[in-house]
Amino acid sequence: MAANYSYDKLATNQESQDISEVMLRPLSFPTHTSYSSVDQRNVTDFASVKSFSTFSSSTGSSSIGKLKSLGNRIRRKPLPRYLNGSIRRHPAAEIEPTRVGRGVWKDQLLVDRSLRTMAATMTAFAIAMIILIATYATHFNGRPNPNTTSVGGDNTRSCKDVTKTNTALLLLINVCATMVLGMSNTYQQLVTSLKISDLKFVLSKFGDSRVGTNSPFSINHKQSGKKRAWCAWLLLILTSMPVHFLANSLIGPSFIQQLPDVIEFKEVANATSQKLVASFLGNEERIRDEMSFPCWSAFRTGTPHYPKSTDIFNSNGGIFGSSQNQFGTTWKRMQIHYASGNCSQHARTATDVPALEGKVVRSRYYTTQYAEGNCFMGDSIYCTLHDPQPAECRLNVRMSAAFILVSCLVIKAAYMCAVNLLARGKLKTHCLTFGDVIVASASHTELRVQGYEML
Repeated sequence: MAANYSYDKLATNQESQDISEVMLRPLSFPTHTSYSSVDQRNVTDFASVKSFSTFSSSTGSSSIGKLKSLGNRIRRKPLPRYLNGSIRRHPAAEIEPTRVGRGVWKDQLLVDRSLRTMAATMTAFAIAMIILIATYATHFNGRPNPNTTSVGGDNTRSCKDVTKTNTALLLLINVCATMVLGMSNTYQQLVTSLKISDLKFVLSKFGDSRVGTNSPFSINHKQSGKKRAWCAWLLLILTSMPVHFLANSLIGPSFIQQLPDVIEFKEVANATSQKLVASFLGNEERIRDEMSFPCWSAFRTGTPHYPKSTDIFNSNGGIFGSSQNQFGTTWKRMQIHYASGNCSQHARTATDVPALEGKVVRSRYYTTQYAEGNCFMGDSIYCTLHDPQPAECRLNVRMSAAFILVSCLVIKAAYMCAVNLLARGKLKTHCLTFGDVIVASASHTELRVQGYEML
């Protein structure tokens, strides 16, 4: 347990003295009457390894001479320097923490270059997001629907090409998001890792601690700087969560539902009866809903418009309304059929589109509908769509996700740059792995535990 540990300086161990000074003790052989005098050894001959006296033997003096000659040729090499004085000393004990260089690149170690590369890469990602937002800022401010943040500009292409581009860009975005999270995790490990000055405190109070696991609970084992470390860790975590959830939502394809460009007016004697007859003729699409603002605005202004109000948009149950399901088709031409007696004087007479959008009346069925005098949308006016074409697509940028992501990237980039600037000229004392702890224990005598050998 931690209470039994002693951090007193170890006494110098004499086990590594010069081998020539070691006194060897003879083995004690049992005395037995059956042993011959030849087996009785003179123990005084073994008092030193310098003595090469051998047993009495009939082999002659030639063998003894050979052994002595062999012994004289053996050169006793000096012991390594780290074994002089104490067997517990090791070359790792001479390692000292390095100091981070004050330069930008050339005087930095590999790990410092890696950290600075991460900070530079994060800054590049943040700048790229700022450029993206600046590119679509004009389209975002002038978007026709203020209830959405998806904008795509005026660049429309075939849906097949847009889908391929979207897939390639999503792959690139996911790679960049993985890099962002990995770099953030590296700086989180710097925050949660213990320092050399914390090791003695940890062993004294807790007895053990996780190292190299990137666990935030290791912050509680620090001797000082806990609040600062927790704040830094929370900052990195809170700016990483949006990257997890919003990276794949940054872009996406969408159909472009365009209103017809060519508007034709067709005056009829009785629009209501004509509508009933036309419903059985041909297969063109018809707009007969009483709250269809595209048809009503085309009749009043000469140009169709989408409503800006979501309530009016949801009230339209026909084409160009909330219930539309034909997003793969657009129409080039629109014909407006209206009654000559009730509606001729109101055709193409309005210019204020926002005021026209909000001008609705109650119908005889207690529902809302567009009307002007005795000219009622759906009764006296209806529209037909002609010349269908395949719909085009565009790649949209969701500005809400872009705003959140750029904020997170700017914060991360600023934090990483600040960490590298503040670390200039300071000693590297973080223990990121268990190997760092072993080296620190070997190079600091106060971290050695009596009775235990770290190396």
